[in-house]
Amino acid sequence: MVLDKRLIVYAILFMVICCIAASLRLPQLELRPVHGDEANQIVKTGILFEAGEYKYDPHEHHGPTLYYLALPVLWCSGKASFAETSIIHYRIVPVIFGVLAIALLWFMRDALGSGGMLWAALLLAVSHIMTYYSRYYIQEMLLVCFTQAVFAAAWRLWRAPRIGAAVLLGVSLGLVHATKETSALIAISIAGAAVLTMGYTRVREGETPAGMMRSLRVANAPKYAAVVCAVALLISVTLFSSFFSNLRGVLDSLLTYAYYLDRAEGGGSAAMHDKPWYYYIVLLAYTHRQAGPRWSEALTLLLALVGAAAALLPGASGQKADTLWRALLFRRFLVFYALLVWLLYSLIPYKTPWNALVPYHAAALAAGIGANAIIRVGRWRALQAALCMLFLAGVTQMARQNYQGNYVYPADVRNPYVYAHPSTALRRLMTRINDIAAISDKAADIHINIIRLDGDYWPLPWYLRGFTTVGWWHRIPDRPDADIILAAPELYEILQERLKNDYLVEFHALRPDMPLHTYIRRDLWDAFMETRQAHIPARSGG
Repeated sequence: MVLDKRLIVYAILFMVICCIAASLRLPQLELRPVHGDEANQIVKTGILFEAGEYKYDPHEHHGPTLYYLALPVLWCSGKASFAETSIIHYRIVPVIFGVLAIALLWFMRDALGSGGMLWAALLLAVSHIMTYYSRYYIQEMLLVCFTQAVFAAAWRLWRAPRIGAAVLLGVSLGLVHATKETSALIAISIAGAAVLTMGYTRVREGETPAGMMRSLRVANAPKYAAVVCAVALLISVTLFSSFFSNLRGVLDSLLTYAYYLDRAEGGGSAAMHDKPWYYYIVLLAYTHRQAGPRWSEALTLLLALVGAAAALLPGASGQKADTLWRALLFRRFLVFYALLVWLLYSLIPYKTPWNALVPYHAAALAAGIGANAIIRVGRWRALQAALCMLFLAGVTQMARQNYQGNYVYPADVRNPYVYAHPSTALRRLMTRINDIAAISDKAADIHINIIRLDGDYWPLPWYLRGFTTVGWWHRIPDRPDADIILAAPELYEILQERLKNDYLVEFHALRPDMPLHTYIRRDLWDAFMETRQAHIPARSGG
C-alpha cells in the first residue's frame, strides 16, 4: 500500500512537470519570425498537404516523418489550402513531440529510479534549448522524441519481454531512421554503448557474474529481435518510399550517407557551419553576448558528470534482485550512450545549435541519475530536503532563462540559440508589401520579383505564400520590372540600367547580415503615401 501511495505521488509530480513543459512551449507560437530552415520544411509540407506529393531528397531537407506527422494537424485545422495555414499549425507539431519526449520517461522510472526520472523530466521541461527548438518546425525535436521512445521501449522489452514492447521498439527505431540522417550517429552510439556496458561491467566486477548473465538474456530473444527488425524496416520503407509510390526513396535513404559524410566534414557550403570540437559544451555551459543576459545550462552538464560516476563506480555484485541488475546495467548503458553521442557530435566539424539537442537529451538522462544519487547520499530527510531546494533553485534559474529566450529574446542575436535567423525587421518588410498590395487593384495578384544570385531568399516563400504572381530568380531576368522587386544591394547598379519603370527604393533585411533593396513602383508608392496622409489628423487652429 505504501508503494502504491508513493507511485501516486510520483505520478502527480510527473504530470505537473509535463504541464510545466507544455506551458513553456505552447504560448505565442507565432511570436518568433519564421526561420529559413523552417520555411523550407513548411513549403515541402504544403506541397504534400495540397498535392499529396512527396519524394525523399537525399541531398536536402532530411527525412519524411516531419511532413507526414504534420498532416493530421493540417487536416484538423479546417484549412483548405496551404496559403490559409498559419505558422501555429506547423510549430504545434514539434511542441507535441517535445512534451511527449518528456512523458515517455515515465516508462523508464524503474530504470532511472523514480527520483531520477523526475529530475530528468524537470531538467528537460525547463531547458532553454529544449523549449526553444520545441517551437521550431524542424526535425530535431522529433528525433529526440523517437530516440527517447527507443530507450523506453528497449527497457520495457528487456525488463518484461512482450510482443507489444518489441513492436514499439521497432516502430521507434524506424521513426528515428526516417527522421534525419544523423540517426546514424545515434545508432552507432547505441551499439557502442551496449558493447562498452558489457565490457566495463566484466572488468569492473572482475568476471561476469552468473546473475548478470541471466539479466542480459531475454527469453525467446530471436523471436523478439525478428519482430523489432521487421517492424523497423516496414516503418522506414513505408515512409521513405512515400507509402510505396517512390521505391527509389528507399535506396536514396542509404545512398544519402555518402553526401552527408562530405557535408559533416565541411564540404561545399556546409563549411560555413564548421565549429571547433568544444562548441556544444561552451554553447550550453555559458554564453554571454554583448550586453544581453548570461545564459547557462551548466546544471544539467554538471549533474550528468555525477550521474556518470553514480552509474559506473558502484559495484554490481551487491545488487541481488534481477530488476536491480537490469536497472544498473541500463543506467550504465545510458551513460556510455551519452559519452559516445557527445563525442561523435563534437568531432564532426559541421555544427548548428539545434544539433546539440540529441547530446543534451542524453546528458539530461544522466543528470537525472546524478541528481537522484546526490539526494540519496543524504541520510537525513532535512539534508535531502535542503539538496532538493538547492536543485530547485537552479531549475528556477533555468526556467527564467527559458522564458527570456523564448518570449523576450526569441530572435535576438544575444540569444545563444538564435542562429542565421531573420530579425523582427522582416515583419516590417511584409507589412510594407501587404500595404502596397492593399492599395493596388491587383491585390494578391500583384507582381513581385525576388532576385538573389545565391538563391538564398528563405523564409520569403512562406511569407509570400498568399501572393499568386511571384518570381524567384537566381539571375537577373531580361525583364526585371515588377510592382515590387526585392534584390540584393550589389545588384543596384545593373538593375538601374535594366529597369524601365520608376521606383522608390527602401532598405530592409532578410537577416541582420543580409540586407535587401525593396523597389516599389513609383505610382504605387505615391498612392500608398496618399492613404497615409489621409489618416493624418488635421491640426486644430491656435
